[in-house]
Amino acid sequence: MITLEDLRQALPLDVLLYLVDEEGAGVLTPEGQARAEAALREAWAEVESYLAQRYALPLPSLPGVLKAKAVDIAVYRLMLRRGIRPGTADEAALTRYRDAVAFLRDVAVGKASLPLPPTGEPARPKGGAAVRGKRVFSRESLEDF
Repeated sequence: MITLEDLRQALPLDVLLYLVDEEGAGVLTPEGQARAEAALREAWAEVESYLAQRYALPLPSLPGVLKAKAVDIAVYRLMLRRGIRPGTADEAALTRYRDAVAFLRDVAVGKASLPLPPTGEPARPKGGAAVRGKRVFSRESLEDF
């Protein structure tokens, strides 16, 4: 699980306050902290939904790449509370979110891996493949029967 401290290390304080300080206190209030922690929990749940396809949960350790992706998802969720303004730096949060989800999808299907022992095979698409061979029976070949 990622923590509020992970979020603090990833963001300048003024950006964190912009995202969670709805009261306008100028400091991280208990309400703002609760908003940040809720976004962190939601982000981690999203991360685990992808990881569960290949890894036993909870993870024995937290690779740095996962922590970074989870923080990106949490920041995006906090940005959604304020609204993402087109043509501003807010769009970077959307891009980072999309990149994080793409990475997690790759992990889930085995295109990317984590420095952890997998517990199962990568998820495989459901369904079968249709193969067509040379036609054996035709009107001409069955004329004598």
